[in-house]
Amino acid sequence: MKKLTLILFLFISALYIFSACERESSSDVNQDRIYAVYEMVYEESADITYARASFFFGSITGTKLQLADPSNVSCNQDLLGFKEALAYYEKQYTGMVDTGTFVFTDTEGNSFENMAYIKGIGLPETLDTIVKGSSFELFFTGEALANGEGVYAYINGQMEQDEINVYQNTSGATSIVIPATQTSKLSVGTNTVYLRRRNETTAQQTTSAGAICAGIYQTAAVNIEVKE
Repeated sequence: MKKLTLILFLFISALYIFSACERESSSDVNQDRIYAVYEMVYEESADITYARASFFFGSITGTKLQLADPSNVSCNQDLLGFKEALAYYEKQYTGMVDTGTFVFTDTEGNSFENMAYIKGIGLPETLDTIVKGSSFELFFTGEALANGEGVYAYINGQMEQDEINVYQNTSGATSIVIPATQTSKLSVGTNTVYLRRRNETTAQQTTSAGAICAGIYQTAAVNIEVKE
């Protein structure tokens, strides 16, 4: 499947890409000014759950930090390893692990425990045909969206520049309405669609800088037809 051109689907994801080259040691900063991002990410197509943690100085827009000994971060009692390319910590699990308990310990021995939860989402077994240039309502399965949740639908065809993504974050929603201005960009024929649901919750234990906890579920891509 042709790789989708994603347009800042998530501010944190953009930070992973663009700020990875700038980092410093956590031993060089005030430990109470370390901002944390904890994520549990399940990718259905790979059947893998990724536990990830990122650290920044001061806020999410600050310089990324690499933890200095004896500082460390774990998820479900497993230490996370540092990923050099994108400057975050990660542990992979087979299958779906819907809850992650993260423990971050700073260089001064202070520990912070936080939990991230994944909420599942899926596509119906049968999908209606999209009419190019007309609005389309794409229903999803699973719980309706709650406060702090959002879902993206990514649709991609076989041609260049025919991919679209649409976001929904209305509490209680069970579908995503795709406007005609978006469906008009799709190619006639067989396209693919997948969903990405993000459940963000308040961190329980943080430094004065704060933290974010999030659970993300990404479905496998399935075919959807587009006609004139």
